[in-house]
Amino acid sequence: MSLALNTLLHQIQSGSFGLDGRRIVFLNAMFHSDLSVLRERDLTVQQHFKPYENALVGAGFTVQPDIPCDDGAYDAVCLLVPKNMVEARYFLARGIRLLRRGGVLICAAENKAGGTRLKKMMHSFGVQDLCDDARNKARAVWGIVHDVQEDELEKALNAGGVQDILDGKFTSQAGVFGWDRVDKGSELLTQYLPLDLKGRGADFGCGYGYLSEFLLSNCPKIKQLSCLDADYRAVELCRKNLAQFNQDTQFMWCDLTQRDGGLKNLDFVVMNPPFHDGKNTDLSIGKNFIETAHQSLRRGGRLWMVANNHLSYEHVLNHMFLKCDKVYEGQGFKILVALK
Repeated sequence: MSLALNTLLHQIQSGSFGLDGRRIVFLNAMFHSDLSVLRERDLTVQQHFKPYENALVGAGFTVQPDIPCDDGAYDAVCLLVPKNMVEARYFLARGIRLLRRGGVLICAAENKAGGTRLKKMMHSFGVQDLCDDARNKARAVWGIVHDVQEDELEKALNAGGVQDILDGKFTSQAGVFGWDRVDKGSELLTQYLPLDLKGRGADFGCGYGYLSEFLLSNCPKIKQLSCLDADYRAVELCRKNLAQFNQDTQFMWCDLTQRDGGLKNLDFVVMNPPFHDGKNTDLSIGKNFIETAHQSLRRGGRLWMVANNHLSYEHVLNHMFLKCDKVYEGQGFKILVALK
């Protein structure tokens, strides 16, 4: 994403958009030292992913996790376009809605993450006077919003917005991990979780709430469940999907790789930790999840986790916990339980 951000900021720094005195919103923003070019303007910054939000806040920006709702209120929209097509079209449609007539939409994406199709996508929504610039293995595209293709906008907003999935059992949204399905690893984990789990627990990386819903539906002795995720959208979806339960629940938007969350003396933690940073495998994410789980559990508490077979978490678990057992291995996954 940084390559796309470099390309987008290059165009802004050129001064060709005349942004002085204009009201601007930056959607899916990430921190960059050159972002200061926008700091003195009437700027709204949106980011739903906690690590990116933390970096922006640390640099002095005020950040909101939700896309603004004041349609037609902005002179310019900057957007780092997500890789997922449905999510990308949704963000583009929301950005167009935010613009006044004659406003400018400035977008960027890496070539291998949708940059090569970006101009065509914007044209399909009716964005006019399109220009583009390719550099840094990324592409920036910008244009003016006058008369848009309302049918295309509505299709994108409906396809990428909050919606029911799995025959109405859950509510989800494009962009959240495994948003329209049951993750195979999580499904396997539910087959091995003991139904006598009790007390206070947590679901690390809760997503839209599949594991949390299973726990509250099948483990009546649970008194409190905390649901944590780095994606603000996931936390809010999980909140909606657990609204029918009477057990005490709390929902936390936090970065679990930074020992965030502040939970202590838990009886159990369940998790299916992410292991990708973009397109690259990153074992440190899961290892940091494990460290945060260890910090959050009481002595005698247990961590239940599922991971892909090729991810070697056992040495971390054996080093930090009293003992670690592999209770299942197959179908490309393994299920591990560790006692603190």
